[in-house]
Amino acid sequence: MLILKLMKNRKPFNSAWVIVATSFIILALVYGIFHSFSVFFVAIIKELAWSHSVTSGAFSLFVIVLSLIGPFIGGMIDKFDPRKVFLLGSLFLGIGLFLCSFIQFWWQLYLFFGIITAIGVGSTGWIPHTTIIQHWFKENRGLAIGIISSGVGIGIFLCIPLIQYLINQVGWRMTYRIISFSIPLIIICLTVAFIKPIQKNAHFSITKEIKRNTKKDPLVIDEEWASQLWTVRQAIIKKQFWLISLSIFLSFFIIQSILTHQVAFFVDKGLQTSTASYIVGIVGIVSVGGKILWGTLSDKMGREVVYLIGNAFLIFGIGLLILFSLFHSTYIPYVYGIVFSIGYSVPVALSPLITADFFEGANYGRIFGTIQILSGLGASFGAWFAGLFFDLLGSYTPFLLILIPLVLFSSISVWWAAPRKIRTVPGKMK
Repeated sequence: MLILKLMKNRKPFNSAWVIVATSFIILALVYGIFHSFSVFFVAIIKELAWSHSVTSGAFSLFVIVLSLIGPFIGGMIDKFDPRKVFLLGSLFLGIGLFLCSFIQFWWQLYLFFGIITAIGVGSTGWIPHTTIIQHWFKENRGLAIGIISSGVGIGIFLCIPLIQYLINQVGWRMTYRIISFSIPLIIICLTVAFIKPIQKNAHFSITKEIKRNTKKDPLVIDEEWASQLWTVRQAIIKKQFWLISLSIFLSFFIIQSILTHQVAFFVDKGLQTSTASYIVGIVGIVSVGGKILWGTLSDKMGREVVYLIGNAFLIFGIGLLILFSLFHSTYIPYVYGIVFSIGYSVPVALSPLITADFFEGANYGRIFGTIQILSGLGASFGAWFAGLFFDLLGSYTPFLLILIPLVLFSSISVWWAAPRKIRTVPGKMK
């Protein structure tokens, strides 16, 4: 109870940008854990001799659980003090990671990482932070989302090589124990110091106020749509909801299949695990600028155009992996790290923005959390199918070829949904 007492007595910060900075750091830590599975993946297979599909199945379960709790977590952030959600999530995170250090059987990895750790990541990760930002920002929303999402890239850049180093030095079990204490502790300290309750009336209010604000909002194109106080039940009967969900499903199917298996891919092609982890670090650090860039550009050029440009980079990155499987050039993996990270940054940065273009309001967190179920399903299926293809064919190349048309379908879905018909972006205001 001491922590809660400190939270009540401390003097709050007034700047919303402090919350952005705090979210940036927390997301870096949380998604450092998320993406570290790719290096634990190699170490666990080496020691326990499990198949690629069985081991990656734990990550698939992790992402499914992460997505299923999304609406619940988003609703909690909409209604309650987010600090309590983060503190509870940190507890789950620490317990799950600590238990991972003792696994001997596959079901233990599924339980400890796939369920317990997933609850911790979901309670401190993407959905709660993007929900908070939607409540605090309007005009600079693209920039704010771009900044906090770039924290994921910093987490990949810093955490993956560091975790790989720890695995090399003390083993993967001791590494799990180290991060099970250090990362939750940092998140708790940041939460107590800098996160504060959402100002419910900052941008959103009851239906009459929303309608009055909509008429004054120069960004609104379709006043009838934008003036509604959207609920999940109302949103899911709209084709735009399902087009967004389809695009996000395909995007994260593609992205997570590559992010989960990229270390194994490069090791299979003859690279050292340390070199492969550095390439993953490049993916992380370049995505920092990519997410800020795409978020900012989407406020100037429009969501659909930026989404299409980013997916072109994604196809290029996939093509480089296919090329490397045929020609083992020293430079291809490093070019891939740059190109792929620029491409994968787009759906990460733009998915909460596109959702807000359609369903901005007091129930945004619950709606975005519901859409993220499809994101989680896509990511989990992608990670598992990539492992299954490798087990069956002994190569990732056929799977990579399948991904290219899926990228195109993802872009088409966003164009059909047409967020430009609901709200324009500040850069296109007349």
